[in-house]
Amino acid sequence: MFGRSALRLVVCIAGILATGYACAEDAPAADPARVAAAKELMDVTGMTKQMDGMIAVMGQGFRTGARESAGSAAAESIGKEFDQHMQRMMSYRDQMLEEFAVVYAQRFTVDELKAVIDFYKSPTGQKFIAASPELMQAGAQIGIKYSQKALQGGDSPDK
Repeated sequence: MFGRSALRLVVCIAGILATGYACAEDAPAADPARVAAAKELMDVTGMTKQMDGMIAVMGQGFRTGARESAGSAAAESIGKEFDQHMQRMMSYRDQMLEEFAVVYAQRFTVDELKAVIDFYKSPTGQKFIAASPELMQAGAQIGIKYSQKALQGGDSPDK
């Protein structure tokens, strides 16, 4: 059940979570001042650290689901495959961050980006950043819970 298809899905979800939304490949060039402001925002919010944390949480959730679905031996093998794939994907980290900056720069003006940067530099913004890993962990656990319900074929609340 947790083969390459599931691994691809997890990787796609990782990309979407990292940016907050899907972005088109080969996005057109953005204003350099906007890109610089977007990079500052990414730096202030610790996006690289958040990416690492997200991958760790996803790996934990992936292993839990694999263990429950396929058993311990299969889960170990699947977990190693997941880790290898994520390691390969993260070798593109710098390029990904550059593209993330362009995506932000295309959607926000320099003034808007600076306002967001100012927020994240404020005490409340710093508190939000500090809480983000815990919030991400809690969100991942909620996602795992409902993913398991869906895999078990439970009734959907939409029915």
